[in-house]
Amino acid sequence: MTAQKWVSRAGGLITITILTRLLNPEDFGLVAIAWTIVTLTYVLSDMGLATYIIQADNVDRNNLSTAFWVSLIVGISLGGIIFALAPFLADALSTPAATPILQAMAGLILVIAASSVPLALLRRRMAFRRLAAQEVTGALIAQVVAIAAALGGLGVWALVLQLMVGQVITSSLMWVSARWRPTLNFSGNDFSTMIRFGMQVVGNGLVGVFRGWAETGIIVAGLGIRELGYFNIAQRLVQTASDLSGSALFPVSTVAFARSNSSLDRLRAAHAKATSVSQAVVTPLMIYIAVSASLLVPFLFGPEWTPSAQVAIPLAIAATLAFGVNVDHGLHNGVGRPGRWLGFALSIFGVSATLMLIAVPHGMLAVALAFTGTAIVEMIGRWFMVARLLDQTVWRTALPFLGVLPAATISAAAGVGVMALLSGTNTVVTLTVTGLVVLGVHAALIRVVTPHVWEDLLSLLPKWRGAGATPAPEGGGRSG
Repeated sequence: MTAQKWVSRAGGLITITILTRLLNPEDFGLVAIAWTIVTLTYVLSDMGLATYIIQADNVDRNNLSTAFWVSLIVGISLGGIIFALAPFLADALSTPAATPILQAMAGLILVIAASSVPLALLRRRMAFRRLAAQEVTGALIAQVVAIAAALGGLGVWALVLQLMVGQVITSSLMWVSARWRPTLNFSGNDFSTMIRFGMQVVGNGLVGVFRGWAETGIIVAGLGIRELGYFNIAQRLVQTASDLSGSALFPVSTVAFARSNSSLDRLRAAHAKATSVSQAVVTPLMIYIAVSASLLVPFLFGPEWTPSAQVAIPLAIAATLAFGVNVDHGLHNGVGRPGRWLGFALSIFGVSATLMLIAVPHGMLAVALAFTGTAIVEMIGRWFMVARLLDQTVWRTALPFLGVLPAATISAAAGVGVMALLSGTNTVVTLTVTGLVVLGVHAALIRVVTPHVWEDLLSLLPKWRGAGATPAPEGGGRSG
């Protein structure tokens, strides 16, 4: 599965590298605005019922069909609302050019909603390899379409087509491989049970969406659409690097923790392992971005994107600190406690908005530093949250992250030293040597300082290579 994720993410990075030479920052800014608005409807479309299906002890035909019809009806309704309100939303953000983009992307809401149950089933069955293969297929085809559209002069629509084509293909493949079809059954009792859990999941999702809205709105209002484009490219680089590393190992942590929920000791061990291994994998790539951004960004995207370089440094640091959010949020969902996470997410939303409002008058770099500040507060808060949930000390909760710090600090210093030593030499040579040194030093120190993390990392590989086995489907009919 990890190799498949690498193919998809590496292809995405290559595509962005090409598109940034064909499109301008305003194009990326427009799509970022549209995507921020549309994500609200993605969160609302399945009402959290897909997450219920993933973590429930048992699901049957009635559960699945009820969840499907609710998701479909809500998806159609929300898509229509976004289509109708697109002109007003675009005007509210002083970006009328976003209107047709929003209307086009409204159709994606229906696709997402219609595929939520097949996706939940595949995750529940732990068919990770199959899901990864489907994502790779959709992503690669979408990337080819985007490049062709950009070369054909379609401008911002190349980015829109990339999103739409990728989602339609991936969702279609999910339907085929899930081997499930909805019936006309609808159970009011099942809906009542699922919606009580689902609304807590939706609440968490809405906080994330509103936080994204606030961040985007503050940047657009305080800096402008062009600066949002620069910021978006830096975020894409960091997100791609994150996906290339630790995200591939733990894409469905909710499932993993749900399976360990029968024993507190197993749950503690699973969380510690997930945190330490994911941090050990994601950290060196983020360090590489941080120490080499001044060369890496213009090399990948062109000299006109140099303003993104200064933003990428604090964003990479923030991503390292915040990477455990995926694990900790999955832990709370997996043990059936999404409501507890909601209050925490709201408080971090407040911290993020406050820091950004303070930072935005001082420019893009200050805003990026606000992201880093938020990540620090969030990380410490998560330690207390998880310690309470797992009934253990804060120190024990923080230890998997803190154990990686020596390797991170020394490998970062080594990277800075190599960049200084090779200053003025060939860019490719400098970037290559810096990357090898950062990775090599980090890996060596992880093996020496935290050998149990090294062993855990190696032990995961064969398990994930064999994770594609799919048991018999739950509920519903089979495709012919």
